[in-house]
Order: sequence, then C-alpha cells, then structure tokens
Amino acid sequence: MIASNTTNAPAEQPAMPDRKRWPNYGTIWRWHFYAGLFCIPFVMILSVTGTIFLFRPQIEAWEEREFDRLPGGQQAIAYADQVRSAQTQTGGWLAALEVASEPATPSGSVSATRVVVESKGKRLRSYVEPASGEVLRVIDDSERFIRWIRSIHGELLLGKRGSYLVELAASWTIVMVVTGIALWMPKGARIAGVFYPRLSRQGKVFWKDLHSVIGFWSSGLIVFLIATGLPWSTFWGDYFKSARRWTGTAVAKQSWEGGHEGHEIHQHSPNSPEKPEAKPQRKPAWRKSAVDPSTYDLQQIDVVADYAKTLNWLPPIEINPPEDGSAIWTIQSTTANRPFRQSLQYDAIENRVVEHETFADKHWVDQVVGQGIALHEGQRLIHLPYGWINQALALFATSALVILSVSGVKLWWRRRSPSNRRVDRLGLSPPAKRQQVSIPTVSAKRSALVLLFAIGLGIYLPLFGVSLIIVLILDQIAAKFMKPKLGLPS
Repeated sequence: MIASNTTNAPAEQPAMPDRKRWPNYGTIWRWHFYAGLFCIPFVMILSVTGTIFLFRPQIEAWEEREFDRLPGGQQAIAYADQVRSAQTQTGGWLAALEVASEPATPSGSVSATRVVVESKGKRLRSYVEPASGEVLRVIDDSERFIRWIRSIHGELLLGKRGSYLVELAASWTIVMVVTGIALWMPKGARIAGVFYPRLSRQGKVFWKDLHSVIGFWSSGLIVFLIATGLPWSTFWGDYFKSARRWTGTAVAKQSWEGGHEGHEIHQHSPNSPEKPEAKPQRKPAWRKSAVDPSTYDLQQIDVVADYAKTLNWLPPIEINPPEDGSAIWTIQSTTANRPFRQSLQYDAIENRVVEHETFADKHWVDQVVGQGIALHEGQRLIHLPYGWINQALALFATSALVILSVSGVKLWWRRRSPSNRRVDRLGLSPPAKRQQVSIPTVSAKRSALVLLFAIGLGIYLPLFGVSLIIVLILDQIAAKFMKPKLGLPS
C-alpha cells in the first residue's frame, strides 16, 4: 500500500492546474456573459431594424406604387416645366431630378416624375404628373418610414451618442461571437448538438443546442456585417479617415460618410469623383442647399435628361444642376448596388461628356468599402436574377442574432432556478460540469494569442479598447469584493 501510494503520488500532480491560468473556461464563459449582458438589447434593436432595411427597395416601391401606375397615352411636358411646377408648389430650389426610377414602370402606365427640391432646410420629394405638370404629392425625405428605420439602426435616434452606443455594441458583439465559438468547440467526436441542434430534446438541451449551433453557423456572417457597418459609425468612421490620412490613402472626397450622415446619403448623395486634382465637387445633399436657379439655365435640363435616358445604368439615375454658373450638369446612378454607381459631367451647350467616373476609378480602399456596404445592405446582386441570395444571407444573420439573444436570455434565466440560487443567486458563474471537464491549464502560447487578439481589437476599435479597460477594472473589483456577497464562487 505504501508503494502504491508512492507510485500514485505523481498522478495527483495535476491538482496544480487549479492555479489561475488565463483564459480558462470560467474566464471565457464570464466574458461571453459580460458581452451578452451589454449587447443583447442593442443587438435586438439593430437586428430588427437591419432586417427591415434589407427590404428597402421593396418597401419604397410599395410606398410609391400609386405614382408608378399613372394612366399613359398623353404627351409629357418638358422636364423644365415639371421642375418649375415642383419649385412653385414647394417654394424651393431644384436639388435633383430622377429620370430613371426603380422599380420599372408597368406596361401601359407611366410613372410620376420625381423632382427633389430643397425648401427651408428640408429635402422634399415631389411627384409630378408628366402630362399636366400637376404636383401629386410632396413628401419630406427625412420623414419617410425607411429613413426613420435607418436613423434607429445607425444612431438609436440619439444623434452622435447613439452612434457611439451602436459602435460599442457592435464591438462587444465581436467579443461575444469569439468567446461563443471558444465555448462551442466540441469536446468529443459527436456532431449532434454541435453541427445541428437536437430539436427533439426539451428544456436546457434544446435551448443550448439552438444557441450554440446557430451561433456557429452564423458567426462569420455576423462578424462580416459588423465590419462592413463600421464605416458608417461616427467615431470609427472618423478614426478610419484619420488612418487613411496617416497611411497616404486618403482621397479628396469619400463616396460614403460616417455616422448618421452616411446613412442619410445611401440613396441620394452624389457619388462625386475622388481624385485630388478634380474640380470642387458637390457636397452630399444632406448638408448642402440646392443651387440658386438664377445661376443656370433650367431649359438645359431637357437636353441633359434626353442623354441620361440613353445610359444603360442601374437606377435611380439623377440629374443635379450646375453649381458654378456653367452649363456642366451632373448625371449619376445612385443605385444601392454601389459597384455599379457611376457619374459624369455633361456640357448641355456642347452636348458632350466632360468627365466620367466609374467605380473602378475610385481608390481601392473605397472600392473595398463600397463592396462591403452593398453586401451589408443586401443589395450587391440586385441586378441579377438571383440577387435575393444576398438578402437571404443577411436575413439569416440578423435572424440568427435575434434567436441567439432570446436563447441566451432563456439559458441565463434557467440558471437562476431555485436549485441554483443557493450557489449562484444571479446565474453569473459557468456551468460546474463544463468547468470540470474543461482544459484545466492554458499554454503560455494560447494566453499570448488571446492577449494579442484583445490588444489588436482594442487598437482597431478604440471605443472597445477604452471600454475593455473599464470592464477589466470592474471585473477585478467584483472578483475581490462582490463575489462573496453575491454568492459566486471565487
């Protein structure tokens, strides 16, 4: 027996892994919980509004359906007269004229002419009957349903403060996804509950499978949506612009802006040339008054419109008036499928193109961002018969986020059952069984990789970096002073 005890003594050495090694299972679980605790309310809001915004073309087409089915058969009056009618009705100045809208007008019908006018600081969309010039309706662009959804999605209706919160939530969602994948990693050779949920099971197993499996399959899409949405955020958008200046990749004018402004110009902002040597470009419509009609000849708009309608561009196609008192008008495609956006400067007197810019002419950074934005909005493939695939993938990601949020809350609430409250009153500690079977030690290499990941993410997302330091401090305070009071294991 003595020999046996002596022989077995080394086998008890693994008790040493009880030393706090970082990050162990409990650490990963706790940070997954922290991230979820903060993110879930915002994730639910962003997922629902993002899902609605994915179907922006369909929603706007439904809203404008009555203006795309006007009786045809009569000769349309000149565009100049239609614009004058809109300006008289609204008391404003021309900002843009749409000569090609989406969706296509049904056969045998005509569409109302969309004349965008700015009046008293408001951007008004006028629907003009082409034959009579009658203004059928005037809508404030900022009050359209999809603009309201966009404002919630981008800044929670709170301005810059809301944009900061959205960015913080997006950053911590990345932490939630990464720690979730670490917790998902299978401990054996099984596939049930790992790659597909056991839907026939009930209770905790059902909710756990639903949470972990959907989280695994959607994780890549979720991180992609976050990454492609960052250029619109106020803080990170400015941070990115500064980084471009430091690296020498800045351009005279980006075709996208950060924060709320970027959301407001998705459809109507001029996609102006970005070459440093180009002429001063039009500012985005959301921050610029329309051009004084006395500085240009409105009659020229018909010549420009005739040429614009010959272009095989994706709609909407807009015409913007000259800004410098010349006869150089801007024609641009403002399609949500950004890689197909292009613009040109057209001389209405000489009837020639002065300058033409396509997506390929932009800086490669702007091309990458433009591709990402189009995919983020679900509009990258709208010109193809199978364009719905982009919408479907984005819809899967937003739906997954809702399911993950609901199932995460459900699992946490179950942990607060009466049987658990004697040990963990708030349900903040990881499952005991998983702690026991988890890897007791963590290699120095793995710890270094986790540390480098946290530092890198903090540099890439400065708001996250600052919040991470704050949470680390609070975590240490909680570990030292609050755990005994809350009934948590030390």
